[in-house]
Amino acid sequence: MNGGTFRRLPVIIGVAVIAGIGVSASVAQFSGHLIGSGGIIQCTGTLAPGTYGSVRVPSGQSCTINSSITIQGNMSVDSGTLHDLGALITGNLNAGTGSNLFVSPSGGYSGTNAQIQKNITVQAANQVNIASAQVGGSLSVTNSSGSVSITNDSVHNNLTVTGNQGSTTVTGNSVGGNATCSNNASFTGGGNTAGGTNTCS
Repeated sequence: MNGGTFRRLPVIIGVAVIAGIGVSASVAQFSGHLIGSGGIIQCTGTLAPGTYGSVRVPSGQSCTINSSITIQGNMSVDSGTLHDLGALITGNLNAGTGSNLFVSPSGGYSGTNAQIQKNITVQAANQVNIASAQVGGSLSVTNSSGSVSITNDSVHNNLTVTGNQGSTTVTGNSVGGNATCSNNASFTGGGNTAGGTNTCS
């Protein structure tokens, strides 16, 4: 190998290393995109900023999503806990038996309200607190065992809060359709408006 070859060798190696780094970074980004957009993501902690397909909180787990998150699908909660701090969900938000659901704006001076573009359906949950959310469909909370608080939400279609066993508060909500509150063990309502019938006061 002559001197000219030796002088060129570091340059060739350097180019190869840079190219390798570029390929590795590209694969990492593409892999993240695949994970985010394909299948159902199992959330067991704080979800990293980004755009995802459907997301599920498994039983016994806790998940936190915030205003840096877009979910282009449905969000479902088994008997786990979801903290939604201003995320955008383009599909439905469903919480089932034994779950805990907490929805509120993001922190900071100008907080971002959580947006659920379709329906929120909560059935037989443990504890529910939904505050200042923008709901593009209907919001239903039924047969919960613990406390329920539905406050200052904007609901495009119907609001239904029925059959809950704990302390239940429904105040300051704007509802495009019917607002129905009945058969709750301990109920406080007021300041709700509805385009249809209103039994939540």
